[in-house]
Amino acid sequence: MKTARPSILIFYGSLAFMLLSFLFTLLVHNSILTLSTNLIIAIPVFSGGVAYLVFYFLLKGFIQYRLSLIYRSIQIKQPENITFAKSIDSLMEDAEKNVAEWKENSSIEISKLKEQAEFRKEFLGNLAHELKTPVFSIQGYLLTLLDGGLEDPTVNRAFLERASKSTDRITGILEDLDQITRMETENLRLEIRSFDIIELLKESFDSFELIAKEKNYQLLFEKTFTSKYVNADRNKLGQVFTNLISNAISYGKDNGILLVSILDINDHYLLEFKDDGPGIEPHHLSRLFERFYRVEKSRNRNEGGSGLGLAIAKHIVESHGQSIQVKSQVGIGTTFVLTMEKSKNTGPVSSRGIPLK
Repeated sequence: MKTARPSILIFYGSLAFMLLSFLFTLLVHNSILTLSTNLIIAIPVFSGGVAYLVFYFLLKGFIQYRLSLIYRSIQIKQPENITFAKSIDSLMEDAEKNVAEWKENSSIEISKLKEQAEFRKEFLGNLAHELKTPVFSIQGYLLTLLDGGLEDPTVNRAFLERASKSTDRITGILEDLDQITRMETENLRLEIRSFDIIELLKESFDSFELIAKEKNYQLLFEKTFTSKYVNADRNKLGQVFTNLISNAISYGKDNGILLVSILDINDHYLLEFKDDGPGIEPHHLSRLFERFYRVEKSRNRNEGGSGLGLAIAKHIVESHGQSIQVKSQVGIGTTFVLTMEKSKNTGPVSSRGIPLK
């Protein structure tokens, strides 16, 4: 239902007052004293005009007062143009516009707060799940030892070693969580150097040699690459490679393959880490880089890891001003694609690279 404009209310109010004044004038004319025709007409018209002005300024003052209360209550700055120079209708239109804008902005803020609350709730739930498995494992091992396992040297050593591994996993989760928290709250300090990215990839492959051998998993280059130099933080980029390789082996199939290719694109290199694992459903891809996000929660937690590897990798890559993306097909495999800035240096360098001035 549309609300009547204030000016129309004032007009009809003044008109009603003028009619009452006319009737009163006729009553006086017929019962008390005789008035001229001009006076009978002039008195109601004058009364109506005075009533209009009185109603106008009273209503305008009331509206201004109420609007100031509204602006204070919704905590937005009161417009400086709320003055008697503006008509009542203009004041109301401005107020409606300002309140509508406030409502829209408030709705956006409320939506953001709800999203943050939901993210916080999910994050705490995921953190609890990540810590629950190793904590319960340690508890089980200790209870077994207390129930008599300490008397058997073979049992107590085996259980203490398992408890130690669970403790290491908790430590890894907390260290990764601390690292990504610092990345999000502080500017990540990078030691940008020029170094051979092929050499770094080979070192990363070598560090997973024993783990890959257990699953007969192959870590391969698409072809034989000559040295390719990039400008980046060598240690941080090595951590990215470690997380991507670990992710492929942990969730890949036995006898699987991780194929790394490098494309030369203008002043950047495009690196692809392509595996032949089970693949990922499309609706998971947009959340894959979130902290503790798991595609298959029950199976992946049994694989170990902190659940923060991809989130850390994304932060490191983006801190370099570069990008990392993922594409996947169920039953075919997953490919992580990232870019790195090409270095102008093409000569031999030390294994730690050349600092850039």
